Parts: sequence; structure tokens; C-alpha cells
Amino acid sequence: MTRQEKGLWTAVIVLTLGMLVMGSVMVVQSLRTGREEGELPHDSGQEEGSAVATINGEVITDKEWTDALKKRYGSELLLQMLNRKAVYAEAIARNLTVTPKEIAKELTNAMDGYDSEQSYYDEMQSQLGLSRQDLELEAGYRLLLEKIATINIQIKDSDIERYWNEHQEDYVSPEKYDLSMIVVKDKREADSLLEALENGADFEQTARVESTDSFSRDLGGKLGWIEQNDPFQPEEVLNLAGQLEIGDIAGPVDIQEGYAIIKLNDIQERQEQSAEEAHEEIRMQLALSQADPLPQVEERLRNKYEAVVVSDIPAS
Repeated sequence: MTRQEKGLWTAVIVLTLGMLVMGSVMVVQSLRTGREEGELPHDSGQEEGSAVATINGEVITDKEWTDALKKRYGSELLLQMLNRKAVYAEAIARNLTVTPKEIAKELTNAMDGYDSEQSYYDEMQSQLGLSRQDLELEAGYRLLLEKIATINIQIKDSDIERYWNEHQEDYVSPEKYDLSMIVVKDKREADSLLEALENGADFEQTARVESTDSFSRDLGGKLGWIEQNDPFQPEEVLNLAGQLEIGDIAGPVDIQEGYAIIKLNDIQERQEQSAEEAHEEIRMQLALSQADPLPQVEERLRNKYEAVVVSDIPAS
């Protein structure tokens, strides 16, 4: 699994987790309050027939709500809970741990492309309902699972060195620019706006009023962090950005959509991962390429620890 594939896999897992976590608290409530006779007693004060909502004079009861949640999310969440218990049991048996540093590194990789660490956490919370703790727990679980999957796989140092020599660019973060942009159709208009900006006009307000770029206009022209070699941005814009200092405004640049004026808000220098760190990451990547698929590992662990579903859960 390459670094890029791992990043994509992380995004897919986070999105999947988002769907499950948004239902998880409610499903756990349902598993507690909607139990049939003979199951463990619930500890909720909510009665099954009590109302949780009303609309147009109709009542939605706690039982209706929890049954719907159980039907939609129950099987996925139960499987997730069984997987975690099995993986944690195996980690204890094999004396495997995940350090806070490893979790932080995993989350840092997931944050690539976001304006800041805080913007990443804010986005996960607002769009998926995931707290920082949710994300840390998921990262820790995945790292434990990967360690279990690869524990008996030996990778030769020569194979690691060969991979490193062939893929060094994968472990380099290119220079990045935090850019804002105003786009207009006419060059004379662009020249006039540039002069006004150089004389103190507010860039963000000007972008909101004058820019024709639908993506950035409502954000005050903000494009966010863009890599030096971003294939989705005009080459002329990136070349100009590379010549600016923080706070500079320049242009206009002739692009397909018209004429662009850009502002460099901040810059991140090119960063290279150390050979030592890269080698450990490569060792895991090569080991994972030889390991069984992670869902198979989870299934094998569920069987090892004798997971049994004792209550029927309606199929979604």
C-alpha cells in the first residue's frame, strides 16, 4: 500500500466511521432501552412507549425511534463493537501497544490539505459529528489492527532500501502556498482592482463583491493551502506565488477564466521526512502488502475469541 493509497484509505475509513458514529450513541441507547424480554435490563430512564417527538399531532415513541435506529445502524455498529473487543483482546495477549506519537502522526497524515489542525477537527465535527477523541480512538484501533496483521511478517532491510531509493519523492512534502484570489473577466478591470488593493482596499471584501470565481468568492477569495505542483491550479498562478513574500498582492495573471489577482497569505517550506522515519513507514507498507486484508484479520479474531450474536438485529 503506497502512502497515497493509505491516505485515501484513511479518508474512506473516516467517512465510514462518520456514518456509524452519528448513529452510534443513538444505537447504544436503543440496545439499552429496546431489549426484548430475557435480555439484560436497560439502565435508561426512558420508557419504551414514551414520546421522543411529535409532529402534526402524531407521536414518535422511544421504541419506534430505537427500532428504526437499530434497523439502520444496528448490525454495522454491533460488528464494529465486536471487532474492537477482539482486536483489543489480541493486542493485550501479544503485548502490543500504540503510542500517542503514532496516533498523532496518523492524524497528521489525515490532515493533509486542510488549512490547519483546528480546521480539520472543526470539519470532522461539523460534517461527520466526530470529536477529536473519536478520531484518535479510530486511528489507534487501525494502528493496532495493522500491527496484529503484520506481526509475523519479516521485511528485509534491502527491500526497504530499494523501495526508499525508488520512491523518495513520496516522502517529500512540497512547498505550499496559502492563497487568496480575485478573478475578473476584463484586464482593465483587473488593473483597476489591483491599484485599489495596493492603495489599501480590503482584499477579502473586494473578492466578495468583484470576483467571478464561484468557489472562492464567498470565502473572501480564500483558496486555502495549495501545493507548489498542484495540477488543478493554473501554472501561471503557482509560478507567480513562488515569487511572492507573505502579504504580497500581485497580478493580474491571464488564466482560462479571465484575469487573476492573488495574495500570498502564508507559506510552508518544502519538508522531507527523515530516512529513519520513512524506513519504518515503508516497513509497515511492505508488510501490509503481504498481509491478509484487514477485514479478514478482524473476522479471524472474532472467530478466535468466539464472538456470538445472541439477539436478532433486523437487516438494514
